[in-house]
Amino acid sequence: MHLKLASKWLVIIGLIFVALSALILASTKAAVPNATAAKDKTEDLFSLLQDSNATVAEIFRQFKADGKTIPQASLNEYDQALLLAEESRNLLQAGNYSVADSKIIEALQNFKEALRIVYTTFPEQPTETETALERAIQLKSSINRYYEQLERIENLTRIASAAGYNTTTLEDRVQTVRSLLERASNNVDQRRFEVASNNLAEAKSVIDSIASFFNNLASDLKIERIATYINQTQERLDAIRVKAASLSNTASLAALDNAETSLNNAKEYLAEQRINETLSELASSKASEEEAVEYLKPAATSLAPTSSSTTNAVRSP
Repeated sequence: MHLKLASKWLVIIGLIFVALSALILASTKAAVPNATAAKDKTEDLFSLLQDSNATVAEIFRQFKADGKTIPQASLNEYDQALLLAEESRNLLQAGNYSVADSKIIEALQNFKEALRIVYTTFPEQPTETETALERAIQLKSSINRYYEQLERIENLTRIASAAGYNTTTLEDRVQTVRSLLERASNNVDQRRFEVASNNLAEAKSVIDSIASFFNNLASDLKIERIATYINQTQERLDAIRVKAASLSNTASLAALDNAETSLNNAKEYLAEQRINETLSELASSKASEEEAVEYLKPAATSLAPTSSSTTNAVRSP
């Protein structure tokens, strides 16, 4: 009887974590955060923490009533949660809401770990409700994770738009993902877990396509920069060739031919998007270019006087 009651309390603690997940999700979606909203959110989290503490204490009491000894590891997790709870209370009173939130979430995780250790030590066959609850927690966690990815995608989309790229399709996909996540969350709340899983699978597919777009965009930008460098290199080689030809400097012209050959190879590799080979040929071209420039430098003249000049100087009247 006591173990069944403990199962009931496990469901309650799980529901608290689902509520926490929903609360964090709601705060992420808030349009304009302010001090009052932050304070209210932290107070709500602290209230959940107090409820969790009472729940864990009751579960411990029920196990002890059944003659079972709570594992020390579980007690350690519980004590750590209490220390974090006290820290969060002080931070809340001091108005440091963001750090208080972090401490509260850590404490809740300790409470959850304390229960996990207990139920691992004294395993029960999970009830249908508990199984459903675990599925809900997993799905909510996935939803939150996708919202975080979506936030990063939105930032990248704004950057791409500012750079002059047409992001209309991207923005439509972002809205599609947001809609799918909202539907998934609603389906979890209504325990339509399979439908929620399908929503998340669709959301993942769209997110993957967006990620692929940004990967291609990064590659395009890299190719664009390399193409600009190749054009600049060609201009330099042309200018050097004019000077080398005017001086009939065969050594410099030969080095320029090598530089041109490597540059042309780089152009071909870039057209095939073989970036590593392109960079290798550009390095070779640069080395030959520097060699060509070196050949154009005037030969160093010695400042030491010759023996004849010295002799003449001695003989001068």
